[in-house]
Amino acid sequence: MKHPGSDLALVEAVVPLLRTCCFGRALRGYETVGSTNTVAAAWAAEGAPEGAVVVAEYQTAGRGRRGRAWEASAGRNLTFSVVLRPTLAPERLGLITLAASVAVAEAVSAFTAPLEATIKWPNDVLLEGKKCCGMLLESSLYAHHGGAAAVILGIGLNVNQDTFPPSLAERATSLLLAAGRLVPRPPLLACLLERLEARYETLTTDGGAAVRKAYEARLAGLHRPVTFYLDDGTRLRGILAGLTDTGAVCIETAGGPRVFHAGEVSTAPPA
Repeated sequence: MKHPGSDLALVEAVVPLLRTCCFGRALRGYETVGSTNTVAAAWAAEGAPEGAVVVAEYQTAGRGRRGRAWEASAGRNLTFSVVLRPTLAPERLGLITLAASVAVAEAVSAFTAPLEATIKWPNDVLLEGKKCCGMLLESSLYAHHGGAAAVILGIGLNVNQDTFPPSLAERATSLLLAAGRLVPRPPLLACLLERLEARYETLTTDGGAAVRKAYEARLAGLHRPVTFYLDDGTRLRGILAGLTDTGAVCIETAGGPRVFHAGEVSTAPPA
């Protein structure tokens, strides 16, 4: 059966490049959707297999962490969502965003070498200190015929976008702007899905140890002073000490170590 958008040029180009076992093997493409996460969640409710991918050239209602909007130019970037059916305990689901962050950073670095991508906790991928990728992990409310409930991993990667609104220009970048050259999207997407599958699989074999090690190797501000912003607006200063085994961040403060599962890290000097 021909699914919607099966003739999308990006889908046609990436399929023969895939080297994965399941990620991207079920693939739906759309010119425009509200949100790829919403479409993927509906597909998951219908029984989409683990690793099913929804890709769109443009989102009209893309969203990021903490209710923020995610906007990207049509046809220049990668905007997609992956259906996952993890066996991880609920408190360890945060490791999926760590695995995804590492996978994206590895794939990006392969196309921007010698420029290396870094990560800002919890899941922003940076090039030269500016954000080029964000992601959002959302639980699906549905299980298919008694099967495993799904979580949806949404990823937005700025690939060949050459300008940003003034409000974002100081904080956002793309592979094109950072590396100074156009990056072909189909091989990039194929590489990203391959790295994502590999990193995701290790979460159930070693408890996330390899992912945490790879993440910390790219973690911006590790062992340096940072400002941590809590969701209620409170901020504190401390040393970014690393991650816990569930992916929470540990900040060494004047009053001792503190662990946070939500919030935002800034490596910029305090105003």
